[in-house]
Amino acid sequence: MGGFGTLLPLYIISLGGTVVDVGNVASAYSLALIPSSILWGLAVDRKSERKPFLTYSYLGITALLFAGFFINEIGGLLLLYVCYAAVTTAASPAVSLLLIESTPKKTLSITYARYSALTLIGTAAGAIPGAFWTNFLPLRSYFLLCGSFSAISVILATKYLVEPAFPLERKMVALSQESLVSRLRAFSMIFITIPTLDDVRSFAKLMRSVFTRHLPLLFLSFFLFFSAANLFFTAYTPFLKSRYLEDSGVFTIYSILFILEAAVFFITGRACGRLGERRVALLALYIRIVGFAAGVATVLLMLHSSTLLFASMAVTAVTGTAYALYQTSSSVILFRSLPPGKQGELLGVYSALAGIAAFIGAILAGYLSYHFGYWVTFSAATLLVVGCVLAFRSAMREES
Repeated sequence: MGGFGTLLPLYIISLGGTVVDVGNVASAYSLALIPSSILWGLAVDRKSERKPFLTYSYLGITALLFAGFFINEIGGLLLLYVCYAAVTTAASPAVSLLLIESTPKKTLSITYARYSALTLIGTAAGAIPGAFWTNFLPLRSYFLLCGSFSAISVILATKYLVEPAFPLERKMVALSQESLVSRLRAFSMIFITIPTLDDVRSFAKLMRSVFTRHLPLLFLSFFLFFSAANLFFTAYTPFLKSRYLEDSGVFTIYSILFILEAAVFFITGRACGRLGERRVALLALYIRIVGFAAGVATVLLMLHSSTLLFASMAVTAVTGTAYALYQTSSSVILFRSLPPGKQGELLGVYSALAGIAAFIGAILAGYLSYHFGYWVTFSAATLLVVGCVLAFRSAMREES
């Protein structure tokens, strides 16, 4: 997945696409995540077996990645990415339940820590070969490497996964801090129940008194964070290519990003233990502002070639560190803020907000960058993180 996520915008641009095309494809993916997450979650609840969801999901991913090698037009890539969203979400709730059902409660934290670490390391491993692969082979051939990684997943899942003795309902995800934090770190769509129009209305009512309520402010800060992230990173690869950076350089930059996220993960628990989740989350947001502002500087300074490469490595290093710290600390804060009996409803609203934020950020990234320039896009992302800080600080004051 790490390799495919880095490859896709590069391939769109190689086919003659613009930042608008990249934004449109990313936004279509975000929209597809919402219904597919809900439907697969309901399907997992109806079945006691978990293994088929993983094996068929990985098999579908493998087929889509190999199919990508034969696609040579942007419309086909958009359809591929939408199908990819629909297929990948089949495994997500099944994995969380399988981990809970297969692990003694006293070692659940250790199991999820290992799972999260391997997920992050795997993401990095998927992007690292691209730093040299694209110097010797066509860009589209990277689909075959990603498909090969996925094919190995199919084999491992088929051969080694064992069904749990006591299947649980998906609501267990909301009742375990370890599982919730791990899921939200990797994937923000975690629908326990289907969000209804009444849920949206109730949240709108809460937002009317936004300056006196803790939870709406917290959700607003999450919404601004995801909007900023998608706004910035949807446009970042097209920006790098607009300065004629080689594909191998782009893979190098994102490899650094994924490696640092994996490394920082190992210290987030200790950081939260020493400083508290609130301080870590705020620190992460301040670091994120610095990283996004540095992205603005790379545009305004008109950096090129090796200078742009090293500057972008610094930008992604800062933003990646901030992301790892924020996702862990904020997910713990969210878990502790969910009132008993309403976890499913509120997680549904949270996921809907995350999905809407991803869509808005991706679509705006394309059109802002194309019509006004990348510095406007990155500046807007920076301002959204500033708004996230203000909303988060207000939420913490209301809670205390």
